[in-house]
Amino acid sequence: MELEVLLGEQRLPARLLLERVPSAVAARRRAQVKTRGRKKGQTPSRQSLALGEFTRLITNVPSTRLSFDEALVLEAARWQIELLFKLWKSQAKLGISRSQKPWRILCEIYAKLLAVLMPHWVILLGGWNHPNRSLIKAAQVILDLAPLLAISFGRLAKLTEVLRIILNGLTHGCRQPSRRKHRNTWKTLIDTKPVWA
Repeated sequence: MELEVLLGEQRLPARLLLERVPSAVAARRRAQVKTRGRKKGQTPSRQSLALGEFTRLITNVPSTRLSFDEALVLEAARWQIELLFKLWKSQAKLGISRSQKPWRILCEIYAKLLAVLMPHWVILLGGWNHPNRSLIKAAQVILDLAPLLAISFGRLAKLTEVLRIILNGLTHGCRQPSRRKHRNTWKTLIDTKPVWA
């Protein structure tokens, strides 16, 4: 179901998209709402329990640019962004510092962010054309070859050679296995035909 709604004090026009979920999913969502309510010492309302029966999305993108099905695919793909941040946090230890000095902690965070952006840049350079690549496997290839990258800086020919080796590894490896039960996000994105095409 799709409804036109007005949001906030400014009464901004938006689309409310609702899709009923399978009964097992709805039951799991209601159980989660009840568990959260118990932890806070509250009893969930009938309305909040009923909302668990639907996937709910709000967007201001017109239907001519984003169909109902596309919105659901994008909502499912949001998890990939969360996985990327989780990968960055775990590999770079962004939440950990041995210092108590605020400026040192800030500099350390910036240095760690630069350290995670470098492999991500290499992944974009070599793995972006292959949507079935695993970010974790690709990051591991780059991590394994990081010492070569470090010693090749300042020498363009050597850096080019090392990047070629890494890109070859990203092109011929790092594949995600196909799944039958839960479809790969990249496959869903490729198979979804945009409304504007």
